[in-house]
Amino acid sequence: MGYMKMDKIIQVNDKVIANSMKKVFKEEIGEIERELRELYNKYNIKSSKELELNAKNDEEAKNDFEKIKELEDELERLNSYLREVNMKTI
Repeated sequence: MGYMKMDKIIQVNDKVIANSMKKVFKEEIGEIERELRELYNKYNIKSSKELELNAKNDEEAKNDFEKIKELEDELERLNSYLREVNMKTI
């Protein structure tokens, strides 16, 4: 009997942990999306590929391009983690 109660406690804790992870990933994704949106708006672009062509002779644009690439990669990675957590909680 005591063992079954422990299983329920572990299941609840796993769900609480998964929900906490989802919350953190969603918050981080939101922050990255806001930062990307600001940079995209600064150059009136929709992705880093558009800026790459224009950044060759402009140091600030080169730096922003690198930052955008890092943010896009981070966003992709976090979305992947969130998908994994969502799949495990189904």
